[in-house]
Amino acid sequence: MTNILKSFITRNNSSLNKLSISPSYQFKKYFSTTVSSTPPQKQPIENVQQEDKKYILTDKFNRHHTYLRISLTERCNLRCKYCMPEEGVMLSQADKILTTEEIVRLSKLFVSAGVNKIRFTGGEPLVRKDVEPLIEEVGKIKGLEKIGITTNGILLSRKLDRLHKAGVNLLNISLDTLNSDKFTLITRRLGWDRVFQSIDNALKLENIKVKVNCVIMKGLNDMEICDFVEMTRDKAVEIRFIEYMPFDGNLWSDKKFLSYTDMIKIIHEKYPTFKKYAIEEEEPNNTSKTYHVPGFKGKVGFITSMSEHFCSSCNRLRITADGNLKVCLFGNTEVNLRDRIRDGASDQQLLEIINAAVLKKKASHAEKSKDSKKQFKKSNKQKNQVKNYLLYFINKYSFNNNNNNNNNNNNNNNNNNNNNNNNNNNNNNNNNNNKNNSKLQIIQRNYSTNNNNNNQNFQNNQFSHITKDGKLPTMVDISDKIITRRTAHAQSILEFPSNVLYQLLNLENGGNHPNVSDKKEIISKKGPVFATSIVAGTMAVKNTSNLIPFCHPIPIESCKIDITIMDSTSIKVDCIVSMNGKTGVEMEALTGATVSSLTIYDMCKAISKDIVIKETKLISKFGGKSSPPTTK
Repeated sequence: MTNILKSFITRNNSSLNKLSISPSYQFKKYFSTTVSSTPPQKQPIENVQQEDKKYILTDKFNRHHTYLRISLTERCNLRCKYCMPEEGVMLSQADKILTTEEIVRLSKLFVSAGVNKIRFTGGEPLVRKDVEPLIEEVGKIKGLEKIGITTNGILLSRKLDRLHKAGVNLLNISLDTLNSDKFTLITRRLGWDRVFQSIDNALKLENIKVKVNCVIMKGLNDMEICDFVEMTRDKAVEIRFIEYMPFDGNLWSDKKFLSYTDMIKIIHEKYPTFKKYAIEEEEPNNTSKTYHVPGFKGKVGFITSMSEHFCSSCNRLRITADGNLKVCLFGNTEVNLRDRIRDGASDQQLLEIINAAVLKKKASHAEKSKDSKKQFKKSNKQKNQVKNYLLYFINKYSFNNNNNNNNNNNNNNNNNNNNNNNNNNNNNNNNNNNKNNSKLQIIQRNYSTNNNNNNQNFQNNQFSHITKDGKLPTMVDISDKIITRRTAHAQSILEFPSNVLYQLLNLENGGNHPNVSDKKEIISKKGPVFATSIVAGTMAVKNTSNLIPFCHPIPIESCKIDITIMDSTSIKVDCIVSMNGKTGVEMEALTGATVSSLTIYDMCKAISKDIVIKETKLISKFGGKSSPPTTK
């Protein structure tokens, strides 16, 4: 609380008498020459003057925060490669997540202090069961001008009408590719058609702004940049290209990074008139650098968190799903609001906590360390040391435990501060008010999916197939694992010389054959290629434990192999395996896809031995560590 008064005194002495202060605080020994020994009486929040309220969310750099992002859940129904590890994450207990009543109360509180825009995020916010009635309640708050949702679009269509009636007028929909197969590769899930349908349905509504967020990764979807720009020709949508950002689990590499200036060069090659919007046409505090092609209905924006941060105009605050206030979206320092609410804190006490947190906000997130800029350039070999600057991952894969190591670190820091004469007064004041609900508690969010938070370097982990002495390989003991539904999807791609598929399809080489991908079978001298390969792949799935030494023999319940002609030179093999058991089926799926591909090669090699099995990889897996445990 003393820090709050210091900020008020520094900025505006005339405002001090209007600030409502809890009478339990004693300030005379700190500010005896400035503040009366008899503090003003505590006032209800609705009676606080507007000129006082504006200081609550104004930091020491005179940035006034009018935009609040609230995470509704840690859960997500996709597993995008750039934000979630394939093995999944552990989730907070349900009672640690903010309730609807708590979210509505905090929303009202922030709006009373000057927030006019609230965006609901996740995880995936639409997987929260009560998302519609929750937003309906928030939509009733007077003074709230904009309600936004950031969503992956999978569930949006079925909830869209009710959300729109509740007051949602801003929609950000994530879509990183216009290719359905690539969508599955990136998200490790199906659903591209549902996302695209959600975009079209949203654009049909009135008084709603629709933006499409696209994370650009070099070598994966950078060749689609102009295709996304083309969407703006006839659609009143803003495509927002987001620079690929690092975190500990996405194997970030500068080889995948493409700056916004490079993106602009790519767009200019096809659209020479592509230009920046005039400054007066842009929204204030906009994080996006907005461009457009003259004559097109839509816009193109660039989120440049990596190459050019936008901290100087930042007006954003965030509340995580478990109730922690983050004053910097890319930082890992948090203030616990949930526990203060559940301890019975008043609205005024919550505002005091919020104000103290806002005043600690730094000029830019680059101030976290002197080497933060260098961290962005670290190589793949150093990826375990790269900090997580992706907000989605910060909110989703981290844990707040009052007994964890980070709190121990904070205690050590407090002890060090106590030894510093310059900070003795502040630390003593904090120590004397441990039981007060308005005490500012700083929490360091962890970046581990382990409850004990023992972050270890990758090289220190032991392989599960090696005995403890490191000498002999062994089969993993799964006797203590629980039985869950296990599914895995593997895929192989084969490339053919340009004339081979035409011969197998009995088509004239070089002719116009637009429906070549519709063909369901090809015939060689040995017989039907696809049918034979599906049989071979299915047999391989059932015999995986006989081929791979330490795979457990398991009762396969479902095996589906699809073989598709992608174009005149490519064939795709998809193998999906499912069962209920204690161990995963990814090796069975990979074996099925591999043997099917080998059989295709064997069936067609008489025509050409230049057929290439280009790649075989795991697309997705469900069950075990990759999915949260189901609850009844």
